[in-house]
Amino acid sequence: MRKLMHKSKGFTLIELMIVILIIAILVGIAIPVYLQARRNAQKRTCQANLRTIEGAINTYYADAELYPLAGAINAAHAMVTGSYRVLKNPPECPTNGTLYTLVVGDPPTVACPDLVAGHAI
Repeated sequence: MRKLMHKSKGFTLIELMIVILIIAILVGIAIPVYLQARRNAQKRTCQANLRTIEGAINTYYADAELYPLAGAINAAHAMVTGSYRVLKNPPECPTNGTLYTLVVGDPPTVACPDLVAGHAI
Protein backbone atom coordinates (compact mmCIF):
# COMPACT_ATOMS: atom_id res chain seq x y z
CA MET A 1 0.00 0.00 0.00
CA ARG A 2 1.27 3.42 -0.89
CA LYS A 3 1.56 6.12 1.66
CA LEU A 4 -0.32 9.28 0.82
CA MET A 5 1.78 11.55 3.01
CA HIS A 6 5.24 12.41 1.89
CA LYS A 7 7.93 13.48 4.28
CA SER A 8 9.17 16.78 2.91
CA LYS A 9 12.48 18.37 3.78
CA GLY A 10 12.49 21.91 5.15
CA PHE A 11 10.45 24.00 7.53
CA THR A 12 6.78 24.78 7.54
CA LEU A 13 5.51 28.32 7.35
CA ILE A 14 4.39 28.23 10.99
CA GLU A 15 7.85 27.17 12.17
CA LEU A 16 9.48 29.99 10.23
CA MET A 17 7.00 32.53 11.58
CA ILE A 18 7.67 31.43 15.16
CA VAL A 19 11.43 31.77 14.69
CA ILE A 20 10.99 35.24 13.17
CA LEU A 21 8.70 36.24 16.06
CA ILE A 22 11.27 35.10 18.64
CA ILE A 23 14.02 37.03 16.86
CA ALA A 24 11.81 40.14 16.71
CA ILE A 25 11.12 39.94 20.46
CA LEU A 26 14.84 39.63 21.22
CA VAL A 27 15.65 42.62 19.00
CA GLY A 28 12.85 44.59 20.65
CA ILE A 29 14.46 43.98 24.01
CA ALA A 30 18.05 44.61 22.88
CA ILE A 31 17.59 47.96 21.09
CA PRO A 32 16.43 50.00 24.13
CA VAL A 33 19.23 48.50 26.23
CA TYR A 34 21.78 49.45 23.55
CA LEU A 35 20.42 53.00 23.27
CA GLN A 36 20.55 53.48 27.05
CA ALA A 37 24.14 52.22 27.15
CA ARG A 38 25.02 54.62 24.34
CA ARG A 39 23.46 57.58 26.20
CA ASN A 40 25.38 56.64 29.36
CA ALA A 41 28.66 56.42 27.41
CA GLN A 42 28.06 59.85 25.86
CA LYS A 43 27.30 61.30 29.29
CA ARG A 44 30.49 59.85 30.79
CA THR A 45 32.56 61.09 27.84
CA CYS A 46 31.09 64.57 28.19
CA GLN A 47 31.86 64.61 31.91
CA ALA A 48 35.44 63.51 31.22
CA ASN A 49 35.79 66.28 28.62
CA LEU A 50 34.54 68.84 31.14
CA ARG A 51 37.12 67.67 33.67
CA THR A 52 39.86 67.91 31.02
CA ILE A 53 38.87 71.46 30.15
CA GLU A 54 38.72 72.51 33.80
CA GLY A 55 42.21 71.10 34.27
CA ALA A 56 43.40 73.09 31.26
CA ILE A 57 41.81 76.24 32.68
CA ASN A 58 43.68 75.71 35.95
CA THR A 59 46.94 75.10 34.07
CA TYR A 60 46.38 78.25 32.04
CA TYR A 61 45.72 80.23 35.21
CA ALA A 62 48.87 78.86 36.85
CA ASP A 63 50.98 79.97 33.88
CA ALA A 64 49.31 83.22 32.82
CA GLU A 65 47.90 84.31 36.21
CA LEU A 66 44.55 85.10 34.60
CA TYR A 67 41.65 83.07 33.35
CA PRO A 68 40.95 82.66 29.64
CA LEU A 69 38.22 84.75 28.04
CA ALA A 70 34.71 83.40 27.93
CA GLY A 71 33.47 81.92 24.66
CA ALA A 72 34.05 78.89 22.50
CA ILE A 73 37.00 76.65 23.30
CA ASN A 74 38.92 76.08 20.09
CA ALA A 75 42.49 76.03 18.82
CA ALA A 76 42.49 79.79 18.09
CA HIS A 77 41.07 80.68 21.51
CA ALA A 78 43.03 82.17 24.38
CA MET A 79 43.86 78.72 25.74
CA VAL A 80 47.39 79.29 24.42
CA THR A 81 49.99 80.34 26.92
CA GLY A 82 53.69 80.77 26.39
CA SER A 83 54.89 78.61 23.55
CA TYR A 84 52.47 75.72 24.03
CA ARG A 85 48.76 75.04 23.85
CA VAL A 86 47.00 74.02 27.03
CA LEU A 87 44.49 72.05 24.95
CA LYS A 88 46.14 70.50 21.91
CA ASN A 89 42.86 69.18 20.51
CA PRO A 90 39.77 70.84 21.94
CA PRO A 91 37.25 68.21 23.02
CA GLU A 92 33.77 68.13 21.52
CA CYS A 93 30.49 67.02 23.04
CA PRO A 94 29.86 63.44 21.91
CA THR A 95 26.15 64.02 21.25
CA ASN A 96 26.57 66.37 18.29
CA GLY A 97 30.26 67.28 17.99
CA THR A 98 30.00 70.95 19.01
CA LEU A 99 32.69 72.69 21.03
CA TYR A 100 32.31 73.47 24.71
CA THR A 101 31.96 77.06 25.93
CA LEU A 102 33.43 78.97 28.83
CA VAL A 103 30.94 80.81 31.00
CA VAL A 104 32.08 84.06 32.62
CA GLY A 105 32.98 83.77 36.28
CA ASP A 106 35.89 83.63 38.65
CA PRO A 107 36.94 80.96 37.86
CA PRO A 108 35.07 80.53 34.59
CA THR A 109 33.00 77.38 34.28
CA VAL A 110 32.63 75.07 31.32
CA ALA A 111 29.24 74.32 29.86
CA CYS A 112 28.10 71.51 27.60
CA PRO A 113 27.02 73.10 24.30
CA ASP A 114 23.82 71.06 24.22
CA LEU A 115 22.93 71.62 27.87
CA VAL A 116 21.98 67.96 27.92
CA ALA A 117 20.64 66.78 31.26
CA GLY A 118 23.40 64.99 33.14
CA HIS A 119 26.21 66.45 31.04
CA ALA A 120 27.72 68.23 34.00
CA ILE A 121 30.31 67.39 36.59
